[in-house]
Amino acid sequence: MYSISEILIIPLLGFIIMFNSKSVINYIKPTFSFFFNENFEEKINEFINFSYKIVNFLHENNPLIKDYLEEEKLTEKSDIIDSENKSENQKLEVRFEDKYLEKFKNFPNEFSFSELELKQENEEYIKIKLEYEENRFNLINLIQEKVSKINEIQEKGNIDHTNEIFTKNINDLGVNLLLKFFDIEEEYYDESEDFDLEELYSDLLKNKEELLKKLNEHQKIIMTEEEMHKNARDKIINKKLDKLIDNYILEYTPLGNIYMRYNNDKKSFEYYSNNTIPYRYLEPVGRKYVLTYWCKPIFVDIEQELKKAEAQYDEEKKKMEDEKKNIQEDINNNPRKVLAQLKNYNKEGKDMKMAQIKNRLNKNSVLPPQIKVNLPDVNKPSEKQLLKENANRYTWEGRLTNFCPLKKIDRKIFDKKLEMSYADFKKIQQQKQNKK
Repeated sequence: MYSISEILIIPLLGFIIMFNSKSVINYIKPTFSFFFNENFEEKINEFINFSYKIVNFLHENNPLIKDYLEEEKLTEKSDIIDSENKSENQKLEVRFEDKYLEKFKNFPNEFSFSELELKQENEEYIKIKLEYEENRFNLINLIQEKVSKINEIQEKGNIDHTNEIFTKNINDLGVNLLLKFFDIEEEYYDESEDFDLEELYSDLLKNKEELLKKLNEHQKIIMTEEEMHKNARDKIINKKLDKLIDNYILEYTPLGNIYMRYNNDKKSFEYYSNNTIPYRYLEPVGRKYVLTYWCKPIFVDIEQELKKAEAQYDEEKKKMEDEKKNIQEDINNNPRKVLAQLKNYNKEGKDMKMAQIKNRLNKNSVLPPQIKVNLPDVNKPSEKQLLKENANRYTWEGRLTNFCPLKKIDRKIFDKKLEMSYADFKKIQQQKQNKK
């Protein structure tokens, strides 16, 4: 049986020991020394075991109750897992050359437009459409007017325009119209003997032929709605890229800090740095720039360019192999024909062969080893060399001390007096004196 004091003290001590630390009992023993005997400690242990059973039962049947007993073990396990992950991350640390590469590949290859830019694009589309229709109408109308003038000369000038033959029966009206068309009326009446009307008429027919050809071409060429939208979008993109000259990023590289911007006029990434930065370090900074300002299309993906170059190389190699195969088949089918083509009696060819023989090294001659090492091995097959058609361009603009993000303001924009010429100034001064 438990006494009243044991009923009060045992649960208190049991909870303290169970939820804090068993070492606490060493501090409590001096305070409650009259309770601590063998029988009392057995009762505390019995209460602790009973409490464990209750907590386990509640935990299994109610997951909302926190398991205080396992909390320390879980935190220890999580600390161990975190330390292991950190060590793995340190082992798998990404090289600077590959920085932002994964994000760059997953990033959409398109520009980002604001509502204002989309509105400007629509306005630009309407402007392009109106200009195109107006220019096309004026151009076709102008050509048709010239053709009609030529037809008028042929009809009113009594010229047989069906057979396109110039006759000397041309009347005065026809002569005047012909001279007016070429705008040589004064010159003709001053020195009419120097002009050949038949030659002028042949030039007139050539003009008519050229005009009809142009008219046919312009009538066939029609700008589609899709092309108009594309031209409008290109103009907005170009304006957007022009503004990137004021947009910078800062990136720390293994060789120091870099400030970078994009110059659309030069089609180049400009950067400031205190050290010479190799191309392999500039590429990640360029990737960061296009990701920051959402302009990925201006960045050339070297990996994609290498794939294109490799595909082109393989295609050219295949063509060469096919050509060799065709030549070999011709040799096998018509050996006489090939021999006839190979025969060459040109003296220049003989001289070339003689020059090659003279320049050829003697087989018995021995080269010094230091020279022989540096000479290329002609018999060794050349490695595949891939030439990229496009690549990103980077321009060094100076050291970090030369970098100034502040843009100079044109004072003439807000102070109109600065635009004033000396003559205007004198005029204003004269007006003031006249008022006095």
